[in-house]
Amino acid sequence: MSRLLATIFAFVLPLPALALCNGDRFETYLTPQDLVEINETVAATPYALGNYWQAQKDGHTVTILGTMHLPDPRHAVTLDVALPRLTAADLLLVEATQQDQADMQTYMAQNPDMLVITDGPTLPDLLDDATWDTIRIAAEQRGLPGFMVAKMQPWFLALTLSIPTCAAAEMMSGQGGLDALLMDQAATLDIPVAPLESWQEMFALLTSGTFDEQVDALRMGLLEPDLADALMVTLVEDYFAGQTAHAWQMTYYTQHFLPDVDPAVFDEQMAMMEEMLLTQRNANWIPVIEKAALDHKNVFVAFGAAHLIGENGVLRLLETEGWTISPL
Repeated sequence: MSRLLATIFAFVLPLPALALCNGDRFETYLTPQDLVEINETVAATPYALGNYWQAQKDGHTVTILGTMHLPDPRHAVTLDVALPRLTAADLLLVEATQQDQADMQTYMAQNPDMLVITDGPTLPDLLDDATWDTIRIAAEQRGLPGFMVAKMQPWFLALTLSIPTCAAAEMMSGQGGLDALLMDQAATLDIPVAPLESWQEMFALLTSGTFDEQVDALRMGLLEPDLADALMVTLVEDYFAGQTAHAWQMTYYTQHFLPDVDPAVFDEQMAMMEEMLLTQRNANWIPVIEKAALDHKNVFVAFGAAHLIGENGVLRLLETEGWTISPL
């Protein structure tokens, strides 16, 4: 279970879309030394810059686009750039198809106990007073009454509280991010769309962990509203600048603003998030992508931009398998 779920919304999982936030960037809250450390780490990160790539091997070509799952008018420019290659594709691979997303929503509606505590003690009964008060106050700052929050499962509450206040009012707008636009275009072009993984696997990742582990994740998502808004501003602006590695590094420095969270627990949760939501999934996607490339002439692959970067990113893993990677 993860702790910085605002990042997951934007770059990792295709969850309900959020609107743009405006205002100060998260860097304004960091020290000069923090910024130096971040820039040094980014400089050492493989494939740190760029969202649009090509992979070639043995005469096969795969187009890869790192996406943002939030709606933004600037996606129209990205779509225009990608449209020629998408039009030429005979398969679009995504994290979750529109049918997958609908099936997951149906499953949650049919199994409300996955989202809320339907029987027995609620969160105020299960948590110590200090922890519950912290969660209740954070929820109220986001317009969520305590009686509603008390019955949420910790993982679902963590997702809910990770939504920045600047985006909460637009959460139910129904708009999609770049992934949705690509799938809509594929439907228009009659290009088949397939998932990189099953929605059941994705949902299992979100709901994994013991109650205590989920509560730890919940605690680490309780940034002050102004900080959460600033973080989202940085995530979105960095995406359109092709600087996902920079955005990702910002999430580590939220630790400075969580005084009630043990740094060791924070590091453990961050490592767990990367392993479960990025590293494992990236590795699982490689054979799916390679098989698609063998079975189709032109494959277009789109997934959250955080999956592109790093030693365990999709681009590096494909390179290790003998693919030549080049920017587009």
